[in-house]
Amino acid sequence: MKSVIVVPDGYGTTLTRPLDALLEAIRPGLTIRYRCAASPVRKPGATTRALYNLPPVVALTGTAADEWWLRQADNSGIKPLTHHSHPLDTFRGQRRPTGTPPQRIRHSRTQFDGTAAIIDTDLLRTAVLNGVGRGKAYGCGLLSIAPARQTS
Repeated sequence: MKSVIVVPDGYGTTLTRPLDALLEAIRPGLTIRYRCAASPVRKPGATTRALYNLPPVVALTGTAADEWWLRQADNSGIKPLTHHSHPLDTFRGQRRPTGTPPQRIRHSRTQFDGTAAIIDTDLLRTAVLNGVGRGKAYGCGLLSIAPARQTS
């Protein structure tokens, strides 16, 4: 089934840059700065959904979103040393699968910023190249990294 994604006018801009030098420079123990505007969610099981009348996907906020990010960071090969988060505007759009009515799309977003130590270079490279979490087609989950500035 083919889908067409409709995003609001002015949602964002695109800019591409080669990542080769950055990806080649990462090594275990290096301290980096990170930023990730992600869509932290939990998918409760069928029994929990029925018991609490929950939707299939629950957006996380506050401490729950921070805990989600710390798990994602670990799965992305980094150990956060500092951590700050704040909510962003929710992405709203439509997906139009061919031959079916349009479906509303909604991604609550939180931005995570901080510094981290690189633990696993392969996991980090994969996370930088593929993104983190849900909503990547809508601009969520892009993990940006840069070497941390040295302070003397």
